[in-house]
Amino acid sequence: MMITTHRHAAEGLFKRPEPEQGTDAAKLQDIRHRQALRKREASRSEMQERLERRKGDPGGLAALFR
Repeated sequence: MMITTHRHAAEGLFKRPEPEQGTDAAKLQDIRHRQALRKREASRSEMQERLERRKGDPGGLAALFR
């Protein structure tokens, strides 16, 4: 019983929220969609920035494997 309780709590953390009902539901869904896109784009740009820093770092780990 205890394992399923923890599993259900953990599943609740990662599942998408249910679609809202009412007049502002479409607005809220659009806001959430745009927020997810911005987060994804920020993640990609941060990854690209880290890769660029690694390429420009002559004394870093990349130098060890040349």
